[in-house]
Amino acid sequence: MARERIASVGLLTRRDLEVLGAGFNRHFPVVDDAIFDDLLAQLDKVEAEPLGKGVVLRADGSPKRG
Repeated sequence: MARERIASVGLLTRRDLEVLGAGFNRHFPVVDDAIFDDLLAQLDKVEAEPLGKGVVLRADGSPKRG
């Protein structure tokens, strides 16, 4: 049997899992021990803006194209 490749990684709340439903059963809980506080603080600074048919993610304070 071929191994499945990871398609995405996400940080979901309990409510997110409820919305996804019982069919979404391959999640791995992370204990709330503040290990990801620095990562989450950096992710909170990211801004998304439209770019053609996609989006571009910009870190807080990065220059925007005119």
